[in-house]
Amino acid sequence: MKYTMKRITILLLALIVFNNKVNAQWTAVNTGLPYLGTNEFECFAVIGTDLFVGTGSGVYVSSNNGTSWSAVNSGLTNTDIETLASIGSNLFAGTGNGIFKSVDNGTSWTSISTGLNTSNGTSVYSLFASGNNLFAGTEAGVFISGPPYTSWTSVNTGLQLVDFYSFTQIGTYIFSGGLGVYRTSNNGTNWTEMTSGLPSMFNSDFESFAVLGSNVFAGDLSLGVFKSTDNGSTWSAVNSGLTDLNTQALAANGTNLYAGGLNGGVFLSANNGTSWTPMNTGLTNLQVLSFQIYGTYLYVGTRGGVFRSPMGSAGINQIQNDNIAINISPNPCNKALQITCTESGMKYVEIYNILGERVLQKELNNQIIDISTLKKGMYIVKVTGNEWAIEKKIFKE
Repeated sequence: MKYTMKRITILLLALIVFNNKVNAQWTAVNTGLPYLGTNEFECFAVIGTDLFVGTGSGVYVSSNNGTSWSAVNSGLTNTDIETLASIGSNLFAGTGNGIFKSVDNGTSWTSISTGLNTSNGTSVYSLFASGNNLFAGTEAGVFISGPPYTSWTSVNTGLQLVDFYSFTQIGTYIFSGGLGVYRTSNNGTNWTEMTSGLPSMFNSDFESFAVLGSNVFAGDLSLGVFKSTDNGSTWSAVNSGLTDLNTQALAANGTNLYAGGLNGGVFLSANNGTSWTPMNTGLTNLQVLSFQIYGTYLYVGTRGGVFRSPMGSAGINQIQNDNIAINISPNPCNKALQITCTESGMKYVEIYNILGERVLQKELNNQIIDISTLKKGMYIVKVTGNEWAIEKKIFKE
């Protein structure tokens, strides 16, 4: 195969661009944020082009993808921010002493704690928007509020009146998590504890949820990640490769699932939790508290600041194994690739363009992959097996 000098130059530039994209994972974005040594960056919210982060020193806003931040705390009589949520132009903050609302992007705040039960304490650990309803997880169970969001009603039938740290929703089902996982299909009028496959109430601490397709994932603070394929009726642990089981945060985007550990940083699964791989390059604090997907970035809040990663590089985190060899031929190719491997158990293949965008994904039922519909140019082929993945560069003619 003959190449002109122009074509060789283009290929080299493509390789440089792609390698920069792959290797550039986490970048600290902390300009304007409070002291990073002991502060906790526990939660995020988005309204329009504004990204908000909740810290132990109040709420901060960025209008430039986290490049710089400004404090927006006027009226917040408690700045220990546990959770944030938004509905339309309403921004809500759950704190160590009740709930506050802002209708001007955080410029000013008003307390909206009427109706909350404070008998067990005043902390609000989680806020969750479902349509126009706002749910609050507190030290005394779950509460609900609707427009204009000035008061709260208890919705605790079927719940143990203990701390609730997280919510999620799939279809008509809303889940709440804390000492156990509960489900409602009627906006909290009554709840049912989901027990099949999960640890007992007093052996669990479910701090996070994520939904990926028809699957629900629950993160426990000491037992890792659990997965349900039937709307929460049954669960199974999915922790292969998850070396930190102290799961504080979960997030999902496309076919990628992210788990944040209190000691091990960020883990990525591209196969619905079957296996996990750490992706911590550039993440200088591995105590992960929260995630936010916003625009083209994945943000992570830690006990040492906020970091962001382009979704392309987060999605194609390199996982190499020197003991495994992959052969992809022909290369260059214009129709079909044949993939062979020295290791058994190839699961699926993904192909990314030089911008880090996934353009093809399929299970490896056979070793022939049709790429005839792809445009000409440089691509990265990622083959994933049992707890390993290999990437190879190819050129599509």
